[in-house]
Amino acid sequence: MKSARFIEGVFGVLLMAVVSGCAGGTGSSVTLPSSAFFETDVKERQALHVVSRAQESRRANCQQNANCEELTYSRALVALFENREDAINAFEELRTTVPDGRYAKSSSRWILLLQGGQAVSARQGPLFLQLRQEVLHGLLEPDTLAAGRRSTEQERRIAEMRP
Repeated sequence: MKSARFIEGVFGVLLMAVVSGCAGGTGSSVTLPSSAFFETDVKERQALHVVSRAQESRRANCQQNANCEELTYSRALVALFENREDAINAFEELRTTVPDGRYAKSSSRWILLLQGGQAVSARQGPLFLQLRQEVLHGLLEPDTLAAGRRSTEQERRIAEMRP
């Protein structure tokens, strides 16, 4: 992942801001474990679905190596936009299966943030929005978006061939 290190840096700053600035906040609504941590629009959800499908097919052939570690981390990042509990589980999986891996510290920070129960209003701040954009950018690289268009085109052609 090209922007993984940048995301880690942004995340570290964000985590400090959340702990120091939002710890005593009085937001009215708290994220449920089964809800998405970051909100998405329709186009982003479609693109993330393509990423998720590609990850699952690559993960089926995974042999617990560095590639698997990256796939699990990517899966956890995608889950941030789908289901917070799934994201926590994927980050936990990384911490237990590869405790000294390159994503171990970042996974620990994500878990702290995800288990924090921030109010939805706190996640509308500029640091959260920047983090959301950085994660999306890392997941939806131009190659991914092009693959999504090809995949959608292939699915359309298959549907047209069916009686």
